[in-house]
Amino acid sequence: MENVFASFAEVVADPYKRLRNWKQNAGKKIIGCFPMYVPEEIIHAAGMLPIIVVESEEPVTRADQYLPVYTCHIVRGTFDLGLRGEMDFVDGFVFADICEPVQIIADTWHIHRPAHFHHNLPVPMNLSIPRGKKYLIEQYQNFKGALEKSFGVQISEKAISQSIAVYNRNRTLMNDLYAFRRANPGAIRAMDMATVVAAGMLMPKEEHSVLVEKLLAALKKTPKPSDERVKLVLSGCFCDMPDSGLLKLFNELDAVVIDDDLYFGSRYFTRLVNESLPPMEALTEHYIHDVPCPTKYNPANMWADYLLDVAKRAKADAVVILNLKYCEPIAHDYPHLKAKLAEAGIPEILIELDGETPLGQIRTRLQALIELVGER
Repeated sequence: MENVFASFAEVVADPYKRLRNWKQNAGKKIIGCFPMYVPEEIIHAAGMLPIIVVESEEPVTRADQYLPVYTCHIVRGTFDLGLRGEMDFVDGFVFADICEPVQIIADTWHIHRPAHFHHNLPVPMNLSIPRGKKYLIEQYQNFKGALEKSFGVQISEKAISQSIAVYNRNRTLMNDLYAFRRANPGAIRAMDMATVVAAGMLMPKEEHSVLVEKLLAALKKTPKPSDERVKLVLSGCFCDMPDSGLLKLFNELDAVVIDDDLYFGSRYFTRLVNESLPPMEALTEHYIHDVPCPTKYNPANMWADYLLDVAKRAKADAVVILNLKYCEPIAHDYPHLKAKLAEAGIPEILIELDGETPLGQIRTRLQALIELVGER
């Protein structure tokens, strides 16, 4: 089992160096997708490798010359990698305009570090109006056409359907892995699970699925752990992978992460694309009916209700919400979320992250939460 976890860790440890080598060996194009909500299946159907652009944990050295000081760390960190030339092997970038900082970085990146292909993907924020679906399918068609024109390829509906099937298989396997963790608290550490998810964003889905199958088979052969520690659900960090030091910190506390609501977690794969619909319509429906997010407006599908369901399904004792500093969508929704969890009698804590995580302070706050739960 540890060997399988090591395979995922190898992908994440130095992803861009590995991807350079992969591109040279595979002879395929690579398209970087800025989190979140880029329909990777369209890129996959074009015979290219879509990857999620991830930042490193190195200090930002150049990006602050171009961006406002209130820009979140994920935007600053990824742009810094681009400015340093560490992503020059990537053939193109796609940015869904989920928030103002991403809209800024999309154009700034294109000006200062242009790639062969660049596409800004407008996505509807108000999902309560009928014309949102019509608007989005037009944007997906425009994106498909831009890929075809730029790279001289044809992307058929059949190819997109096949790619959706490949991605759905991966989503199903990841959902199985999460179900195993819920049924076996402590069997998979928070850092290991985040690494498994991140690896899937940085390698072909077909290869990732094979590894996840091996991991599931290995886990099912291990003795069922008996873990009576406080059970936590992690939420937030909708564009970013939580700091590795923070995730490892949970291993040292009298608590276990039993489920999550993170982008580098269940949000990336929870809901499958409907394979019975025409492929472009299916991808559109997937965006509209996907996991609720503070970057979207839909009173019929609220983040607070969704997170409460996640916590109840996992039989969690408490919820830890991770908010990247300057992330206004999460900060805006937090008061409603806090009230919803309090009404259900589920303790929560909000931790603000900004690149350099003050682990000492966070440890103290988490220990206080765990002690509070233990006294109930």
